[in-house]
Amino acid sequence: MKTDTKLLAWHGWGFDRTCWEPWRDLVSDQYLMEIWDRGYWGNQHAVEADETSEPKVLFAHSFGLHMCPDEQLRSADLLVIFGGFREFHPAAAQFRRRSKLILNKMSRTLQEHPEQVLEEFMENAYKPDAPPSINGKECKPQKLLDDLQALNRSTLNIEPIKNAQKICILHGSSDSIVPKAKGRELYDIFQGQASYFEVKDAGHALPFTHMEQCWAFIKPELTEIF
Repeated sequence: MKTDTKLLAWHGWGFDRTCWEPWRDLVSDQYLMEIWDRGYWGNQHAVEADETSEPKVLFAHSFGLHMCPDEQLRSADLLVIFGGFREFHPAAAQFRRRSKLILNKMSRTLQEHPEQVLEEFMENAYKPDAPPSINGKECKPQKLLDDLQALNRSTLNIEPIKNAQKICILHGSSDSIVPKAKGRELYDIFQGQASYFEVKDAGHALPFTHMEQCWAFIKPELTEIF
């Protein structure tokens, strides 16, 4: 039975709204799903940003958590974080430097060979699963570059998230883009209101490759709230 609960979904860097479409079929009987799109591959699509009393569930994948407006985070009854992080780069100096060098190299290559960068990124994001094909899709390199540079310096504002009623953190055990230690760090920050789950053999694209397994962790969290 469908309720008036909204489920708002935010994708990460390099993805678009189509990755969430299978979730729409999964939750359509119960939730009013709306999917945000940054516009890397087509038209940008915003989702309603309000702080009304309507029940809300937020799905945020990777850098999408950083791009989600504060007012959405503050009003969430349940915030589900997939492959999330407070800062993308490692804290240790030697690893941080290497990570920044890799991101800077991606930025340079993106300006001349965006398809190459995206193919390599998707391969790593979906690993150990096979990535979807991007052949024939026309991307917007400048928008991708702007957000990649923003990712390079972004630190998550945790204050709005503290107002969320409950947080569910999901991380792939085989994530090669954002190490699972980053998900555990978020859990340590929000421990009083958060649950943390690792999805076995899942990579960075875990909500799209392991939807059913993710849903099995999320459903009990929803039951506690609604």
